[in-house]
Amino acid sequence: MKQSIALLLLTLCLTSCKEKKQTKDYILLSGTILNSPSKEFRLGGKGGSNIITIAEDGTFSDTITSGTGRYIFFDPRSRADLYLTNGGEYNLTADGKNFKNTVKLAGTDPDASNYLMTKINNIIKVRGDYAEFNSLNESDFRAKEKMIKESLLAYLDSFANIPKEFVEAEREELYNYHLLTLIKYENSHKRYTENPDFKVSESFLEELKKVDYLNEEAYRGRASYTKLVNEHFNRKANQLAKNEEIDAHLAKLKVFGAIPNDFIKNDLLMSAAKGGITYTNNLEEYYNTYISVSTSTTNNKNITEKYEALKKLSKGAMSPTFTDYVNHAGGTSSLSDFAGKYVYIDVWATWCGPCLAEVPALQKVEKQYHGKNIEFVSLSIDTENKRDAWRKMVTDKSLGGVQLIADKDWKSDFVTAYQISGIPRFILIDPDGKIVSSNAPRPSKTELITLFNEVGI
Repeated sequence: MKQSIALLLLTLCLTSCKEKKQTKDYILLSGTILNSPSKEFRLGGKGGSNIITIAEDGTFSDTITSGTGRYIFFDPRSRADLYLTNGGEYNLTADGKNFKNTVKLAGTDPDASNYLMTKINNIIKVRGDYAEFNSLNESDFRAKEKMIKESLLAYLDSFANIPKEFVEAEREELYNYHLLTLIKYENSHKRYTENPDFKVSESFLEELKKVDYLNEEAYRGRASYTKLVNEHFNRKANQLAKNEEIDAHLAKLKVFGAIPNDFIKNDLLMSAAKGGITYTNNLEEYYNTYISVSTSTTNNKNITEKYEALKKLSKGAMSPTFTDYVNHAGGTSSLSDFAGKYVYIDVWATWCGPCLAEVPALQKVEKQYHGKNIEFVSLSIDTENKRDAWRKMVTDKSLGGVQLIADKDWKSDFVTAYQISGIPRFILIDPDGKIVSSNAPRPSKTELITLFNEVGI
């Protein structure tokens, strides 16, 4: 009898313990961020994102209910990639002055997180300088890429206590990263060696022929696969534009619109259209093509709003204006100050590589049209804390024309009115303040001189 009671009590105890273990369906994350420049961080994951408040002493604590998976702990300046497991308790520490090199995670099985937090540094260490790597000839590039691939897998395996499902997913991610490196090599080599005629051999991309580019689950959750899919379909679009001699932005819609997976199709279409609709040379055709292939009601609404706004920027419409923008030469300037002249506006920023690449061509055009009835206005959208860098660059590079800086960078009324989402952007306005082109050719394009000749400058 006593043995039966004891057995019953043991059974009840084990059952109770098991139930308690099963009911712990949350994750505890706490820690300390010393010298934190932000009072709030975010923890992003599959369930959305939580706002984590940093106390005055740098401590924080949060309960996460979205389950096992990858998370990103971040603020505008710092980021840590984490892998947290349901029921786990973790402690994250870092110094906000050097977050990247001081962040550490302790607690329940932290190996997966520690792998993720050191992954990029390891890639850089193994690969070396990106430009030098992509400047290698094809044979040497193949050999080094093979070594890199094997080294990255060995680094993953060096973390002993990583969950099996994480390892399997990460191996696929590293393989996709390898494929992405291959598919980008040709264009990267052209750029870094300044050899525009370079072509890889026919067998170079053989591995890519086996890839399934329609795996929605992988597209949603694996960064390298997502980039690989983007690269694949963008290459197809570029080829279509070249073969059929059509607008490159329109070619993307045609290629992306034919993708049979709705999620991937709509994601690529929206990604392309957010900027593409502002750059296309045929707004009506672009919009109608987008609506004919997109199956996302939300995306269609957003693009329709952009389309309606862009219609107001058609040729002959009155241009949006700006008032009292700071002038590098002193004082302020407004668009109305240039009435009676054509105005060619270059929207740029000091950190924008493609913008700076246009500077020599712009200086050449300015010199060519010196004394003509046209004003060249460079409008920087650098943020407030970059104004000194803007002033210095204008001086150091002897930038000509009228050098202005917008009052609220990307949020400036003039910039938003022109629906500018990417730079450089060029605009031509006539002497009456009417739009000649809201997306004028770049200075490096011969089409700009053709346009100037057409309007009689």
